[in-house]
Amino acid sequence: MKAVILAGGKGRRMCAESTNMPKPLVAIGGIPIICHIIHYFQVYGIDEIVIAVGYQSKQVVAALQEYLEPIAKTVQIVKSAQSISLCSQNASLCVQLVDTGPDTRTGGRLRRIRPFLDEQPFFLAWCDGLSDLQLDRMMDFHKSHGRLATVAAVHPKSRFGIMELTGAEVTGFQEKPRMTDRWVNSGYAILEPEALNYIHSDDEQWEAEPINRLITDHQLMAWQHEGEWQCMDTVGDWEYLKKLWNSGSAFWIPELQS
Repeated sequence: MKAVILAGGKGRRMCAESTNMPKPLVAIGGIPIICHIIHYFQVYGIDEIVIAVGYQSKQVVAALQEYLEPIAKTVQIVKSAQSISLCSQNASLCVQLVDTGPDTRTGGRLRRIRPFLDEQPFFLAWCDGLSDLQLDRMMDFHKSHGRLATVAAVHPKSRFGIMELTGAEVTGFQEKPRMTDRWVNSGYAILEPEALNYIHSDDEQWEAEPINRLITDHQLMAWQHEGEWQCMDTVGDWEYLKKLWNSGSAFWIPELQS
């Protein structure tokens, strides 16, 4: 089974506030976030990964070449889309980077990589979130319902501290707690190839029109994950993830999980 990582966007909020590099290359513990995500998939036995690149794609390719130290590099063109395949030294990992254009939206990126997916179900991840998702259990859930798409739903953290009041007196305070009464899209999903038929053009955001078409046809299910998840939308998020790494609390590293 393959995994797809969307790594072609500009990440304007993150890049403008930090290093002006592509978000996939922003490092946590000296390791680009995209490599953290690749490693997580590897732990679950997924060693074929297709990465949709676009904005500053040459930088992403160069960084992965350095990180993976591939023993083989091949260039392929399928339906006008160029891909570069990198196979790691131990030959257990093959990463295929497909240039989907700098301005293509997320739905369009998925459309453009479809020829590289062998018409099989695949994991999907955005390049801006880390979690301790149990991918095997998520796959079991996906197989059980027979729909075209499963999204991992997670509890977000409040952006603000929450106060409890009795009249005007503050009787409790929680600093940015998890909102256990809310579910959000984690950016991780499992898709059947037919789900890509719901994307009608390169100008569509996967999270907008295609998702709503799936909902209309009762083809989208949510696997509810009660564990950890953290996005990296802002420099503040990045600093928080680095703090977790430095303290030995990186929940997305399976080796650290008890």
